[in-house]
Amino acid sequence: MRGPPIHVTCDCGAERDLRYGEKWQCEQCGRTWNTEQIPAGEYEGLVSELRRLRVGAMLVAGIAVATVLLLAYFVSPGYLFIGPVILALAAMLLGPLWKKRVRRIVAERPRWELHPE
Repeated sequence: MRGPPIHVTCDCGAERDLRYGEKWQCEQCGRTWNTEQIPAGEYEGLVSELRRLRVGAMLVAGIAVATVLLLAYFVSPGYLFIGPVILALAAMLLGPLWKKRVRRIVAERPRWELHPE
């Protein structure tokens, strides 16, 4: 599963960002932390929700590009110059909304308590 990093804070205060399934041995105190203690189903749910949002954003961009290409082909090649403007406007107007939704999903995810092995 490739998803967002998992922030692990050791009891001694050391911190590290790990991927799901990675183990980390704290350099300061020697404790070993294993991210596989997180339920796979919960983490996969978070990953799939973030993936769904990413695919949605790419779909919106693809529809915008396809629309401009069709207009340029069937109406006038001058529409090709409008394409970058449309994509820039979509990024400026829809980008912050998309980022806000991603941040909300990440903030609402379950919190997991890992225990050293």
